Amino acid sequence: MRIGYNTWSMATVPYQVFIPELAKIGYTAIAISVVPSYGIGGKRVHNAADLATLTKEERQHIRQAFEHRGLELPSIIGNQPIIEDDPEKSKAYMQRLRETIDFCVEVAPRGQAVPTMNTGSGGRPADFDAKKQQLVDRLDELADYAGRRGVVICIEPHVGAAIDTPARSEWLVQAVDRPHCRLDFDVSHFEVAGVPLEESVPPLAPLASSVEIKDQNFRYVDEPARPGWRVEGNGVGRAVAPNGREVEYQFLLGGEGAFELPKYLRLMQTAGWTGAIGFEASVQCQARPGYDALAAAKSTYDWMVDGWERAGVPRD
Repeated sequence: MRIGYNTWSMATVPYQVFIPELAKIGYTAIAISVVPSYGIGGKRVHNAADLATLTKEERQHIRQAFEHRGLELPSIIGNQPIIEDDPEKSKAYMQRLRETIDFCVEVAPRGQAVPTMNTGSGGRPADFDAKKQQLVDRLDELADYAGRRGVVICIEPHVGAAIDTPARSEWLVQAVDRPHCRLDFDVSHFEVAGVPLEESVPPLAPLASSVEIKDQNFRYVDEPARPGWRVEGNGVGRAVAPNGREVEYQFLLGGEGAFELPKYLRLMQTAGWTGAIGFEASVQCQARPGYDALAAAKSTYDWMVDGWERAGVPRD
């Protein structure tokens, strides 16, 4: 399992910097986010690797930079909502995702599989029953295009989204029922809702073609907060756990939270996962005053190496 990093974590860092610097730190896989912008700390922040700004020459440079360093490019993060009632907005989102699928083909390093194209479902948990057919129909259309281009699209279950539980995640893959529609399995979105690793990893890892992690803490709102549970300056979210209780959570940098990385890695190994595992620093982390994207990547890498060693899992 390669130790990877997701550049969702570094909105303002251009590819000319993040490719060599992440490789220098020790990462051997890098997933690239090409979304237009991020909501960070109540502001819209333009993404330095916005798909629309990357020229043909720059796309070639990205591919060559990966080939030159022997880096794996496991995924491209396109993140546009699939659930959308406004026809014009939906048309624009779907077109952007098709363009991101094309980008996956353009930048695929020689000798590697074409990177997956990752996105979320959009919507809210309460939308699931009313919008699930819309979701399936649009993913079916997108998977058809992806299949013709040789790309797998991966849907990320997400706390607070329409696809937010292991059961809904399994249902979605089975309902679309296409080999080019899989999961982007980020276990943190279940962890912060109180779902144990043993209930999310075994059923979902076999349905995934892309894998990410974060560190995190959560608490039930109806219980007293334990001292020191919250990292000041970091964003905070709220959601409803599968048991119906409200939770408060923080996505954190590696080593700051309660995520049991060695246990997770052993479960993933048992489930048969052999691909890259990429860390993603949430926009909650990036909202911290003075957030240093490369320093965060370095401290997180050290935490990941320690976790791999304690789990006894080989690093590719």
